[in-house]
Amino acid sequence: MQQMTFMECVKRAWVSAGEAVTRMPAVVLGAFVLYAALGWLALAGRPIPGEGDVPSAGLILLGNVASIFNALVYLWFTLKVYRFVLLGELTAPVMPNGARPMLRMLGLGVLMCLFFIATGAGLWLALTPQNTASELFLALIVAVIWMFVGVRVSLLYPALAIGGRFSLGAAWRDTQGHFWNLFGVSCVAALPLLVCGVIALIGMGLAGISPAVVQTPGWFMALAIMQSVANLAFALLTSTALAWLYRRYANALGTAGASTHEV
Repeated sequence: MQQMTFMECVKRAWVSAGEAVTRMPAVVLGAFVLYAALGWLALAGRPIPGEGDVPSAGLILLGNVASIFNALVYLWFTLKVYRFVLLGELTAPVMPNGARPMLRMLGLGVLMCLFFIATGAGLWLALTPQNTASELFLALIVAVIWMFVGVRVSLLYPALAIGGRFSLGAAWRDTQGHFWNLFGVSCVAALPLLVCGVIALIGMGLAGISPAVVQTPGWFMALAIMQSVANLAFALLTSTALAWLYRRYANALGTAGASTHEV
């Protein structure tokens, strides 16, 4: 565990994000190109409100497949960022340790998705909301549960990225009593991006840009590029923040993975 204040953690996340861009340009550029290209396919396969032909079934399927691969690119990018901050690893190796860390991170992501689906479905069946107000209240409860559990196991992602073993219990113990710090540091680290995003959305609204008018390949590419920049910037900032939070709070996780780190 490394002692640091809330804002020290945020500032180190910002510094590490800048260093990752300058010291791993191939990783950042490669992720951007892949994400933008796959994002274009994903957008092309989405029905858009307004006039125009609905995409074919094949294009919709291709768009869904592209979205899945985009998620994998996002996951790989966060893996490289975690390893850069925690291990000092640069571009090589492209896929560390025979993809074992990434597969473990993917497994954690799938497990969390299944938990979220089961939680939402279980509460829906148990409470059976009868009107819009009760549905919104149930959605709020589910969102709070998801956020709480997601934050409490979040340190497991950087732990798995550097070769630590899969230990939900260790992650839960390390985050005990630190929920708001974990949540707050990640939010503040990503705050500049959020402000830029709000300004961009307001500008697009004032310019009259809406989903109804974005129906050409050129617009799809422009949106895919903007989406790629925004999502990868978010991944970069939140991953560096989580890596420094791992340095700050990982105790049981650090001990659990000390003999199994694959570097």
